[in-house]
Amino acid sequence: MKRNKADLLSFTIVLTFLLMAVASAPPRQTYHSKPQPCTKHQPINYSPVLVKVNITGSYNMKDITEVQRIRPTLVLDDLNIANYSKYKLADGVTPNLNLYITLNNDNYGHYGASVTAYVYDGDFNFTINTDYVTLEKLYSDIAYKINGYVTGGWCKNCPSPCVIN
Repeated sequence: MKRNKADLLSFTIVLTFLLMAVASAPPRQTYHSKPQPCTKHQPINYSPVLVKVNITGSYNMKDITEVQRIRPTLVLDDLNIANYSKYKLADGVTPNLNLYITLNNDNYGHYGASVTAYVYDGDFNFTINTDYVTLEKLYSDIAYKINGYVTGGWCKNCPSPCVIN
């Protein structure tokens, strides 16, 4: 009988401890990130748009310094072909539009790019697949796409289609 009382007391103490541990555990919660608000950016209407172009490669480019020296003016030329004389290189002044172009290569002679652009109150980005054989055509398409954002505006985190008022 004494053995049963000792076992019952031990069992009661262990059970009480387990119940207190379960009761003090924090409640389970799943955290969901808050969706970002829909932001619409109006077209950039001022002229000229002062541009700073930064070019890098996601692969080892043979002549990256030459590309960084010559390409910004060629990108600017392509932008001005897309929209006559709206763009100027920000030479010694604060730019209105900062472009960050990262060139991609699939190791089979095809090029693509990812582009991020910042303006004073917003940004946009896009990716172009590695379907280009010549960098000249790639830069031209990048310029036309950038000009589309600058002249048409853009939406971020909005359901499609994006309508700029």
